[in-house]
Amino acid sequence: MSVVITYVLQCLFSVVITYVLRANMFNYAHDVLKRLQALLVINPDNGYQNLLSADDQLFLYESAGILIVASGAVPEKQLLYMQNLLSPIIGKFDSVVTKVLKTEFDETTSAAYAQHLYHLVAYASRASKAFTNQQALKDSGCAPCFTEALPIFLRALTIPVHRDTIHSGVRQYLHRMIVCLGDGVLPFIPVAVTHLLKDCSARDIQEFIPLINQIIARFKHHIGPFLGEVFMGIVNCIFTVLGKPIDEKDEQAAKEKETLRRSYFLFIAAVVTNDVTVVLTSQSPQDIHQVLMTLIQGGVEYPDPVAQKISFNILRKLVELWGGSNGLNGFEEFIYKNIVPATFVAPMKPTFDMNDAQTILALQEIALTQKTIFQKQGGEVIDFLQNKYLPTLNLAPLLIQEYTNALQHADMKTFKSYLKVRLVNTVKFNQ
Repeated sequence: MSVVITYVLQCLFSVVITYVLRANMFNYAHDVLKRLQALLVINPDNGYQNLLSADDQLFLYESAGILIVASGAVPEKQLLYMQNLLSPIIGKFDSVVTKVLKTEFDETTSAAYAQHLYHLVAYASRASKAFTNQQALKDSGCAPCFTEALPIFLRALTIPVHRDTIHSGVRQYLHRMIVCLGDGVLPFIPVAVTHLLKDCSARDIQEFIPLINQIIARFKHHIGPFLGEVFMGIVNCIFTVLGKPIDEKDEQAAKEKETLRRSYFLFIAAVVTNDVTVVLTSQSPQDIHQVLMTLIQGGVEYPDPVAQKISFNILRKLVELWGGSNGLNGFEEFIYKNIVPATFVAPMKPTFDMNDAQTILALQEIALTQKTIFQKQGGEVIDFLQNKYLPTLNLAPLLIQEYTNALQHADMKTFKSYLKVRLVNTVKFNQ
């Protein structure tokens, strides 16, 4: 009951600070922070440890961060407040990492230390919640506190035991620093990525991808050269994990693989959507082809409409970027040999369930891809469809003419409907 009461008081405390007393906190911030100090002690010997859970302390650190910003103090004073808040965390974290790296502990003790490290870095992450963006942190003057913590927190990535727990905390902090520090986090990205990818499990890489996607979306061309260097390492790491055999009856493992595969396609989508396709073109032709073929596989081979939708979305955007006679060398051939067939083979699969909402979205992406190919390749693709590819599907000449007319002249809404109602159903019926 006491924990519930404490949590309620914390909620009220944060609301009061944030919305009611913000304009009047200047004269009281120092005193309130001083009074909170007993609750913020890392290893308390003050009677509070039985009242406050780790989650309660997380909330207190967030409240303290909000209080510092709400104080309206000059940047130098806010920096001092934040140093007083974070320095004990950083110091304790550093000493625990050193102890764990130098000493072998039994399983129970090492797990406890890992959990302690997770909580310490989480406290710093929650304190940063007071800042909604890079400018807010810069204006407060508190940026040095969070920057100085980064190399210390990253040291924990070298700890070989209980990696899931420790990495989770560090990733959380990196997510926050990308928001708050902006370009200031860039020097630390290579070290972080290198360690986060080392000997990773399916869960590790799955949880890493949202971080790298955030990095790509935030820094775009600034991260391009480094991302180009590690790109195939990330790709190969993902497919190494996906290639590990699992028990056919293990539904959880199968679900994790499906989720990881989707995450992979979201990673490629982040590269393409954020206009850093130079990361792809900087790879060897063999590696580019390997990645492109994974997109074809995603669109055709896996009975997962979400993965299909993402795959065709990426392929469509690559056609926009690299298609046409002046596009990427060799890509035009790939369009005819692989992308065009994929847009027909995928919806003909027995697993392509036209009654499923996600499948319909995948079909819409297929329709958009076909239209985009026509827009980039013009009459050349019509000739290819009429005289080379569509006859191999045993379609009647009249249906081929009907389809190519729709491709050329129908608006997008009409063409999507035609593809769903007429072409796909007709071909499936003929199979």
